[in-house]
Amino acid sequence: MKRFLLLLTLPFCTSPLAHAAEKAFTFANVKTGQTILTADDNYMNRMGAAEIAIRTGSTTADKTAADLKAQYKANVLEWTPAEKKQISDLVAANQERLDLIEHLLPKKVTFVKVTKNVEGGLPHTRDNAIVLPTNSGPLTEKLFYHELFHVLSRTQKHQHDTLYGLIGFAPCDYHGNEEVNAKSLTNPDVPAEGYYLPVTLDGKSSAVMTFLYAAFPAFDPTVERGFGGHFGFGLLKVDTQDGVCTVDTDAEGRAQILKPENVPDFFAAIGKNTNYIIHPEEVLADNFVFVMTEKTDLPNPEIPARLKDWLTKK
Repeated sequence: MKRFLLLLTLPFCTSPLAHAAEKAFTFANVKTGQTILTADDNYMNRMGAAEIAIRTGSTTADKTAADLKAQYKANVLEWTPAEKKQISDLVAANQERLDLIEHLLPKKVTFVKVTKNVEGGLPHTRDNAIVLPTNSGPLTEKLFYHELFHVLSRTQKHQHDTLYGLIGFAPCDYHGNEEVNAKSLTNPDVPAEGYYLPVTLDGKSSAVMTFLYAAFPAFDPTVERGFGGHFGFGLLKVDTQDGVCTVDTDAEGRAQILKPENVPDFFAAIGKNTNYIIHPEEVLADNFVFVMTEKTDLPNPEIPARLKDWLTKK
């Protein structure tokens, strides 16, 4: 099979460690990282005023995407030789496993180093890049594979219907309302919206979508857990008809955001292998970790088994 090659991105060029390969991992310098983080992509273009305020640490919701770009641009860092070696060694140690999925990955995956002022210090992805904040410490195998899945998923976006279908989610053309759109929170690791799960609620057929939202209208420095404490999660009840999902409001016209524990069909579909349940993408990312690390002592081993079949089908 084709071999993965780790490349070092130097100030003015990308220099291979060995002969050229079709697939490669690279390290972004500051300029390259800034270009990736300030791109007008499906992450930057979807954000509302509340989430921009939270991400910029503003107590008022008057910041713009330009302000967020400036903040991200100022917080990209250069990799040290020691950091490059640690990541290079991890990739090399996982070479054989990576060979099994090389047909699903882009030609290049880039590591970007940032401060905790980018996405609240949470590791995430943009385009074909894995963005790692300094506060996350050395890259672990678990984190590497979790974030790599998001790059893989974004690359294989034409297969999202079958991928998310592994845990019961179906596609739809989603239309939020004013209330929901105002508080929706954009996840940089989720390249696709518009996937719902058929469920039974109060004995009736219904549907829900995972819903990550801003729990505050702007950043509040008194909130516990800082950046992460500003987010809420629930299951948004939706109507589905003719391939379209719309918000299913209550008698007073308000969106119905349900607690996951009150929707048994939700956990029946996604299993209980992970607590990271904010989107089918994240559920699958953790199960991808279990596949790639060959972890088998799981409550629901059939889910990683399904994912493994999907990954290895060519």
